[in-house]
Amino acid sequence: MIIRTKYRQPIHYLLIACIILIQIVILVFFYNEYFNEKKLDSIANQIQETRVLKTLTDDSRNELINAQNNLQKFITNQNKEALENYFQSLRKLSGNIDSINSFANTDAAFKNSIDSAKLKDFENLIEATYEASQKPIDKKEPPKIEKIEIKDRPAELVDVEIYYIPDSTTEKKNFFPRLKDAIQGNVDVKRDTAIIVTKYNNSVDTAQVKSDFDSTINVINDYYLKEIKKYENHISSVDSKNLSLYQTYDNLIVLSNDLMGVYDKKVEHFNSDLQKEYDEQNSLNNKIRKYTVMGLMVLMFFVLALLIYTTKLTFIYEKELKTANQKINQNLNFKNRIIGMLSHEVRAPLKIINMFTQRIRKRTDDEKVSEYLKSIEFTNNSLLIQANQVLEYAKNQEKNLELQPSEFDLRNEINSILDMFQPYIESRNNQFLIQNEIPSEINVFADRIKIHQLFINLLGNAYKFTENGKIEVQTHLLEQNEKFVKLHVKISDSGIGISKSDLEKIFEPYFQGIVSNEIKNLGAGLGLSLCKGIVQLFDGKISAESTPGKGTSLIFEIKLNVA
Repeated sequence: MIIRTKYRQPIHYLLIACIILIQIVILVFFYNEYFNEKKLDSIANQIQETRVLKTLTDDSRNELINAQNNLQKFITNQNKEALENYFQSLRKLSGNIDSINSFANTDAAFKNSIDSAKLKDFENLIEATYEASQKPIDKKEPPKIEKIEIKDRPAELVDVEIYYIPDSTTEKKNFFPRLKDAIQGNVDVKRDTAIIVTKYNNSVDTAQVKSDFDSTINVINDYYLKEIKKYENHISSVDSKNLSLYQTYDNLIVLSNDLMGVYDKKVEHFNSDLQKEYDEQNSLNNKIRKYTVMGLMVLMFFVLALLIYTTKLTFIYEKELKTANQKINQNLNFKNRIIGMLSHEVRAPLKIINMFTQRIRKRTDDEKVSEYLKSIEFTNNSLLIQANQVLEYAKNQEKNLELQPSEFDLRNEINSILDMFQPYIESRNNQFLIQNEIPSEINVFADRIKIHQLFINLLGNAYKFTENGKIEVQTHLLEQNEKFVKLHVKISDSGIGISKSDLEKIFEPYFQGIVSNEIKNLGAGLGLSLCKGIVQLFDGKISAESTPGKGTSLIFEIKLNVA
């Protein structure tokens, strides 16, 4: 039994610790399921938003390609609609970037990588370029070369005829022959031949004609060279202006491409970071979930093992307790039989003592002896009444302590009790002082046996702790009316006294306190506890006052019904 019970307390502490750990694990589990999952949902929402950003960047990239295509069409065909589509694509791209920036304003990490000034310059450049594109563009119109007139002509010249003969020698070749000629550097140029026929009236000086003709050709050449030079300057000026505008358009494409590269990388990097954070948080949540479940299973298994062990011990204890209870009941039954037998058997001798005491008192004339015999008879009657009560209790153990009232004279009853105790108290060379201030002829209807027990226990304690001193009893009525009287009794002694710490506990059952080794027959420590119960039956109160080395005073007040 000792081996089994010495581990009971640690087992109980282990159970309590396991239950606390289970509660902590459950709290961790719920924290993970609520707060960490909430955090995971927040990251998932951000990832969903980055997918929207990715869609915007893809759409922006498409718009950039459309802008390039429209610009190419405009440069090739000078198509105004293509130019409008070019700017429309750039505006859509700018709008997409603004949408991305609106998300960036809600995320500090994303916002830090965006150069808002560069984006603003891009938008301003789009508008400025669009305004510039609305101005008229110089066109490469065909040259307007005026026909040259030769005013001075020879007098002999009658008429001039000009014939143009196209070059018929150059035939159109197929693709592969032309490709071969291009690789070899053989290029056939188509030439037209102009034949000028002049008619003269007279004989002609051919040398002079040749000189005049050469001079005319030179004048014509100079004139047309100047006109061609003017046209070339005009073309160069138009090309220069258009090239500047086309360069601006191309710069917009380059700048758009650069911006889209920045946003693409940032969105991709941001999405990658969020996905990494999501994976880490999800992994952490799964680990916490796994370990908490495993911890709960281990703790529950451990608690189950402890409960099985403690249940087994409980069954053993219950069996042993049942056996012990049976033994206790047997011992109690035996004790009650002994007590009942003794109380029953002691009544006959007590009655015989009373009978002989009465006979002796009738035959003696000595008043002192007669008083002693009366005290013996009173004491014997008290013992007889208590023996009857013990026998009654042995018959019915569940019967509560209750009053059994009868009518008697209060003053005479208390005097009889005190007279009975006087020789007993004086046997230890003590003075017995009595101040009975209860009026005569006051009949009460109360339990005299309980009153006897109060005086017997309190005077017995005073006698036990007092020698060569004095014991004083003071009695009087605190209150008196037609229905009840309130009896006040104070029993004082000059004995060893009670310490302050013990004074608070003297009415507890079996309490004896710290007393001198010279005190014998201390008893079981039930007297004052019994007195407290009796006083409470009388709807009264009891208290104690004491000074160590100077004595003790016990005071009680009880309420007695008037007969």
